[in-house]
Amino acid sequence: MKKNETLQVKGTIVFEKNWEALNSDKRFIRNQGGSRSSKTYSIIQALILYCLKNRKKVVSVVRKTGPALTATCYRDFIEILKDWNLYSETQHNKSEKIYTFENGSQIEFFSVDNEQKLRGRKRHLCWCNEANELLYDDFQQLNLRTSEKIIIDYNPSDSDSFVYNLPVDKTFDIHSTYKDNPFLEQPIIDEIENYKNTDENYYQIFALGQRAFSKENVYNRWEVTSKPENLTSYIYGLDLGYKHPSALIKIWFNPKVKELYFEEVIYESHLTSQDLIDLMNKKGVDKSATIVSETARPEIIADLRRSGFKIIEANKNVKDGINCVKTFSIKLSESSYNIQKENENYKYKKMNGVVTEDIVKLYDDAMDAIRYGVMYIKKFLLKEETTPTKIYTFNI
Repeated sequence: MKKNETLQVKGTIVFEKNWEALNSDKRFIRNQGGSRSSKTYSIIQALILYCLKNRKKVVSVVRKTGPALTATCYRDFIEILKDWNLYSETQHNKSEKIYTFENGSQIEFFSVDNEQKLRGRKRHLCWCNEANELLYDDFQQLNLRTSEKIIIDYNPSDSDSFVYNLPVDKTFDIHSTYKDNPFLEQPIIDEIENYKNTDENYYQIFALGQRAFSKENVYNRWEVTSKPENLTSYIYGLDLGYKHPSALIKIWFNPKVKELYFEEVIYESHLTSQDLIDLMNKKGVDKSATIVSETARPEIIADLRRSGFKIIEANKNVKDGINCVKTFSIKLSESSYNIQKENENYKYKKMNGVVTEDIVKLYDDAMDAIRYGVMYIKKFLLKEETTPTKIYTFNI
């Protein structure tokens, strides 16, 4: 493209807002929206325009897996370049998925399993496509190596994710739905709007672009935040696994308040007794603190006790434990990603469309550890106020 040549961009309001955000002073650009709202296409348009107007910039486009990235962002990027008569074979490194513009700016595409690029060189801009698929650590690695702005986009299908907890004062929020895309054909619009008749949760997420929470979920959303200063005491909850993760959760509390704070300490599969002990020592687990644990693996419990850890047998009653947890206000550390994922997937079973009291036993390792610890806190450690007995005198 020649200097001072005019480029006409046929875009939606979503493109306009992303371009405004790129020229703002905000660090994060958060695109939350429903299906077919033009998020992906609009962000690509804005990034190409950014590269054309700025020399020697590096832009990284990242998604969880390579095949998904290739089938979406990468394909649309090449299509838009060709539509705008900008594409050149000589500027396209197909094997590395890097396109270099005439002014030296580059856009590269890679997945988070590419360790060399994830933890490698710095870039000016980074776009995390379907960001709620990424682990929090993946996002942090990208964030640390990006000098200007981070763009994220997602359908709000996860009830809890780091994408909802970006600093408000540094974030430019863009909300979009299919109604913001005037280029959609009517059959696609009809399909999206039909979710209202078939699945209320899907309609909330994919039509309205809003977070939804199913009635099947056992717990409400737990707030992700820093530890409240009034919570100064703690114990641990431990659930042992092998194929499933062993989960050790630090549970902060105050004997006088009905509030708890959870921190994920260990969440890892295939741990032997010695592996678990080594990891607990490495993580600085307090040997003077109570660890409330299931005892289905007595050999591991014996090894932990011989290593100096204070293990108390847990009450494993699921229904009572869930009811106990529900009596507290719950907060989570932002690094407790596995607790967040379990919380959103910890659900009651449905039978013939009816929600039962039985739990789906798939995402319950941290949930079990939490339940053990919270039941112990409520029964033995809280100083719950009781109304004193009075003697009343009546004249009869």
